[in-house]
Amino acid sequence: MTIQEVLVKAREILKASKYNSLEAEVILGNILNKERVYLHINSDIELKKNEENRFFKELQELKEGKPLQYITGQTYWQGLDFYCNESTLIPREDTRILYEEATELIKLMGEKKVKLVEIGTGSGILPVLLKKENPTVQVYTVEKNPVTLETARKNFQKHKVEVESYLGDLLEPIRKRGLKAEIIISNPPYVSHKEYLELDKEVKNEPYEALVGGADGLDFYRRIGREYKYVLNKGGYLAVEIGWQQFEAVKEIFEKCGLTLIKKAVDDGGRDRVVVLEYKDK
Repeated sequence: MTIQEVLVKAREILKASKYNSLEAEVILGNILNKERVYLHINSDIELKKNEENRFFKELQELKEGKPLQYITGQTYWQGLDFYCNESTLIPREDTRILYEEATELIKLMGEKKVKLVEIGTGSGILPVLLKKENPTVQVYTVEKNPVTLETARKNFQKHKVEVESYLGDLLEPIRKRGLKAEIIISNPPYVSHKEYLELDKEVKNEPYEALVGGADGLDFYRRIGREYKYVLNKGGYLAVEIGWQQFEAVKEIFEKCGLTLIKKAVDDGGRDRVVVLEYKDK
């Protein structure tokens, strides 16, 4: 079959789904290692049988709910492309708010030499962006899943950034090395068990442990509240992404642990999305 023929058939296959020819073209372009424009200019080219078979197999996976990013093995965020797979959470636009707040905290430090620690790096997107824009900042990141960490390290290499990455749970690898930081950031799992059951089928294809934060979604905030003092310097800042209905609960957790709220940031829809707190030097 030609490129045009398989794309016509793809439109029929996807007709009753939420997907369309755009996703089909992205999948085929990825298989052929070509840009989408190539498919239109060369629509009469015959596909090899293995290319054709792979295309329809991956198209069916898409229809059944497998995220496009996992099918192609890549995702785009803030103008950059990153490796992505079933072990990594697919980045949301909401996380841009955490990135922006981290950037502001770095600026707030002025000329001071800054160490920044990220808890749970996923595909390593935030460290890549923060390091590229702030080359003098020392960035450390921790990831519990070894496969996920390997993906993050591939992205660090791809974008040529120096990030010290450690395999481990929460802040344990940082604490063990006696490292102290001025900024800690995290986009922890914050979906509750009940909310998880109501998620779209496609989202449920993403790693459960990167989504669910216990029965009420707050487990990781409690753990961070117990452990941040071992790593965060006095006068330092903690910035975390939160679920849009979690502000009061997260604020209470952290204030009981000795942190002071200095800012609540909202997403583009006006929903609570990030809290920034200070470890005041009293």
